[in-house]
Amino acid sequence: MRRLIPVPRQLQRRGGTLFHYYLTYLFLTSVLLTTTGLCLHTVLKADRLDNQASAYLKTLLRLESGLRTDETDAVDMETTATELKFHLPEADSTVRWLARENVLTREEYAKDALTASDRFVFRKGTSLEFVSDSETQVRLTLTEPPRLGRPETNPTAAMAQNSRQVEIVLIVRPSVRLDLSVQPVSANESAGGDTATVESEGAN
Repeated sequence: MRRLIPVPRQLQRRGGTLFHYYLTYLFLTSVLLTTTGLCLHTVLKADRLDNQASAYLKTLLRLESGLRTDETDAVDMETTATELKFHLPEADSTVRWLARENVLTREEYAKDALTASDRFVFRKGTSLEFVSDSETQVRLTLTEPPRLGRPETNPTAAMAQNSRQVEIVLIVRPSVRLDLSVQPVSANESAGGDTATVESEGAN
């Protein structure tokens, strides 16, 4: 018959203490890993938002530069809510800006043939609209949708507050050309001038 050896009470107490240390170690490790994961998520999210903002600003600056160039060279323009057309007499071409959802396209035509095209893509949900203020002034209104965040009690007010709107005002100044050509003088006017000159000399 096998004889059982009793375990001392000191060893039993030591085993219970090690178990509590082990639980504490697991708890602290889980807290550390969770905190590290949250920090990494925050850093990656901030980096992604920074890249999106940088790409948005670059696209917006490139768009404004193209519009300003066409505005300077144009002598007149035609506009609707989704299209803006410039006439460039020096280049003998026509430039059309077309707004379709979140994409703005620039097309240049020479003698009804497409010679150049460029696209400006914004975030999905962005609205683009041309607003004509007068015959020589038009505004491009760019409205971005609000970014997703925590739920608000008033969704309409939150959408108006978080949405971003940009306006680019364009003014076309028609060129004024002075006519400096020499006008021909008729024979009667020339003879009358000579007679007046002779009479003036006789009076002297």
